[in-house]
Amino acid sequence: MDTGGQRERPKVVIDASVAAKWVVSGEPWQEEARILEEKIAFGEVEAYAPQLFLYEVASVIFKTIRSGVLKISDGIEALNAMGQLGIKIQPAAWNDQAEILNIAVMTKLTVYDAAYLHLSKKMNAKLITADSELKRRGESVAAILLLKELKI
Repeated sequence: MDTGGQRERPKVVIDASVAAKWVVSGEPWQEEARILEEKIAFGEVEAYAPQLFLYEVASVIFKTIRSGVLKISDGIEALNAMGQLGIKIQPAAWNDQAEILNIAVMTKLTVYDAAYLHLSKKMNAKLITADSELKRRGESVAAILLLKELKI
């Protein structure tokens, strides 16, 4: 859509599997994740995530600290940096939870994965994930792109 010479920014929902690659070194598709991170930071991509994202990302960082891969100061710095990226965290209401539960049952995915699918459908945005099982099972609900296929 042309808006006076300016392109509309792509709108995406990202899951914690993508954000984990911003923090944990040596992850597959880390380069694609970094490119996406930069595009979000520079406002070239409009990124959304459910509130669950905050807890899942903190949990990934906690596990890397516990395993000795990261120092706690690095983990805290990573969380603070993610908070500055401009990812729009979306709350969910009770009626959203009912639809999320329905999606989880229908796709045989976790309620957590279904929350990302629901938000993606609700926002009419592609879900970006590194989880191939989520893509395979969730494609009937929302548009999903594996991080490794990302072309922005």
